[in-house]
Amino acid sequence: MFVSALLLKVKSRLNLMRYYTLYDDPCGLPPHNSWDPDGEGLSCEGSAAEGAGLILGAYYDEKDYLNQTICLTKAAALFNHNVNGKLVERLKAFGPLPKLGEIRTFTELDPAYNLVTVVGLGDVNAGYSKREARDEGKENIRKAVGIACRVLQTHMVEKVYVEGFDDPESAAEGASLALWANQNLKNPARRNVKVPDIVMYGECDWKKWRIGLEKAEAQNFARRLMEAPANLMTPRTFAQSVVQSLCKSSINVTLRGESWLKENNMNAFLSNSKGSPQSPYLLEMDYNGCDPGIPPIILVGKGMTFNSGGLCIKTCEGMKYMRGDMVGAATVVATFKALANLGLPVNVRGLLPLAENMPGGTAARPRDIVTSTSGKSILIAGQDFDGNLLLADTLCYAQRYKPKYVVSLTTMHKEVQTSFDLSAAGIFTNNEKLWQLLRTASIHTGDRLWKLPLWQMYEREVQDFSCADLSNLTKYPRGMPCSNSGFLNQFICKPNWAHIDLMGIMYEDGKTSYLRRGMSGRPTRTLIEFLGQIAYPPLEIVSQQKDTE
Repeated sequence: MFVSALLLKVKSRLNLMRYYTLYDDPCGLPPHNSWDPDGEGLSCEGSAAEGAGLILGAYYDEKDYLNQTICLTKAAALFNHNVNGKLVERLKAFGPLPKLGEIRTFTELDPAYNLVTVVGLGDVNAGYSKREARDEGKENIRKAVGIACRVLQTHMVEKVYVEGFDDPESAAEGASLALWANQNLKNPARRNVKVPDIVMYGECDWKKWRIGLEKAEAQNFARRLMEAPANLMTPRTFAQSVVQSLCKSSINVTLRGESWLKENNMNAFLSNSKGSPQSPYLLEMDYNGCDPGIPPIILVGKGMTFNSGGLCIKTCEGMKYMRGDMVGAATVVATFKALANLGLPVNVRGLLPLAENMPGGTAARPRDIVTSTSGKSILIAGQDFDGNLLLADTLCYAQRYKPKYVVSLTTMHKEVQTSFDLSAAGIFTNNEKLWQLLRTASIHTGDRLWKLPLWQMYEREVQDFSCADLSNLTKYPRGMPCSNSGFLNQFICKPNWAHIDLMGIMYEDGKTSYLRRGMSGRPTRTLIEFLGQIAYPPLEIVSQQKDTE
């Protein structure tokens, strides 16, 4: 990960410390406090305030069949010592130790905390799993912390103290994501979900904790944008929200209107918005964290604030979650918000095509032909498949900046959702280095990516037409995610592009313990991690580059 290099370039890596305590010897640690009031960052001691809760962790050893050993985290073991072994005694009296996601909540252990919750972290040896394509240790921490925070939230506590769990970044992510709730439009007096303050507890890396909070807050910001109803989140109001959220940061925002789009012959883009009274916009964000002469990384996010399907109208059920069809744009904006707060030394440019697809009298019709800004003619075979038309001109425009990498994000095909459900997003790319960077980032964040083919056979499916150069829909109803990615590939000059289909992970149905039911805001944290790894590449990648040179 880029965390250590981000805020402290030279830093020794501490070994993960977990303490095993037998029931017969609950207080085997030397007497000392589990906090440093004079240290850097916040004091982790906690105050004797009304409504404070504390979350500690315990691992489950599957080899300990008799359940005779308690494997506590460092902070939990020190807390147990400070309360004279009462924590272990309570755990022993409660019965079997908590497994992953199971909790044990106690009262009257420490006067500083009304409630002390011990949550199971699962296997003590959990880490990167090739089969699961993610770091299971980090994901277990997010799951456990999320469950524990939600339990304390139901008790209406004012503050939640969370220990580092050997990975403060993941702990902060799980806590912040789990406590967020979509209730901005509710009357303050009727908001039934109380969001407590999150405070770090114990001797953990404050800088990693802060990075975790920044990532989680960015994803929550994306969730808030996606949850806004379409009548309140039009292309214009979306652009205004971006300007308001980034106006005080180091990011330059440029908004290009319909007249500019016409001057630049972005007819494929404009065809998506002809049926709506809402004007389309192309919103550009520019972040320069290093030498301006270094080629930027371009993030392109589809910003369809509502997609009715146009004249090829969707069913009411099909339009149920279409207010979140701008997930690509929302996650890109959230990523830029985190970039400015973290100060990553990397150049990034964001391109957000904003429009609304409605079945008005001037809407584009099936079998219409438009000429894109690249000069290629496009047969509009189905207006319901609007994402590729919206991105085609934008990707072509992105080539003007001679980018190092281009990453586009959109919701395009239900086939990806049917295949992966919430487990992963589909990614299409022919650039192996770019794929490895995004894959590594997804392993750390838990928002998995699964690579799908981008072969020439799929490009032929959108090229062999007598009346136009390209078509936004294939001849046959098969392999449509791959074929439409092949369509977008026609507007890329160099093999430095990756396309991510977010259809499956746009909406969270409650299966993830640290995300409430609703818009997910994924994969915001993966994009931030991806840019962080480019800014601060791991040592093994640096050594490989030197060997190549």
